Amino acid sequence: MELELLTVTIFASAVLHIHAEYKGIRRRVYFLKPLTMLLIVVMGLSLLPVNIGWYHLALLIGLLFSIGGDVALMWPSDKFLLGLVSFLTGHVFYISGLLSGIEFSLSWYVWTPLLFFGSIMFLGLRSGLGKMQVPVLVYILVILIMSGVALERHFQLALPQTLFAACGAGLFLLSDTLLAWNRFLVKFKSAQVLILSTYYAAQWALAMSLSQPLAFRLS
Repeated sequence: MELELLTVTIFASAVLHIHAEYKGIRRRVYFLKPLTMLLIVVMGLSLLPVNIGWYHLALLIGLLFSIGGDVALMWPSDKFLLGLVSFLTGHVFYISGLLSGIEFSLSWYVWTPLLFFGSIMFLGLRSGLGKMQVPVLVYILVILIMSGVALERHFQLALPQTLFAACGAGLFLLSDTLLAWNRFLVKFKSAQVLILSTYYAAQWALAMSLSQPLAFRLS
């Protein structure tokens, strides 16, 4: 019951935040954006097993760096690079956690589509990046690695928790793609609802992957 209540509260806060973005109510944005992520962290903490490992700690640290990135991106002055670095650091922790307890592998059916997608994404964005080409390229590579490692983890362990993590990483990749496209190429009206809904769903799914022991397998 606690999990269901937290989930409903998280998505209610997310909807209110998205509404505030479209209405331009900045005070509500400054309150609701970090609040939504803090609720996701609280949910993650509530799901922790008795014996926690590096996976759990790394993902919680990644969630905290995401809050730092959120705060930087919603700052009145442009703190995009600071936000990028904060999210990049969070992704490094996510990757570190996702790698724990598995063998690193380079399955072609995982990495080939991701590399193709990343190449198309960077080439499409390149004309609008200016001096941000190198930071954005590094960020694209890191989030592709995160998505790939999450998929490799799921294929090796085949658990409900690893499925949540893989879905979360994929949604994060989609959210960041939409964000970059809207910022550097073409602004579109539905950008905020698409970017934020996939972002919050991604973080919620990653937090869900912290749940109880990895002792049962998907049928």
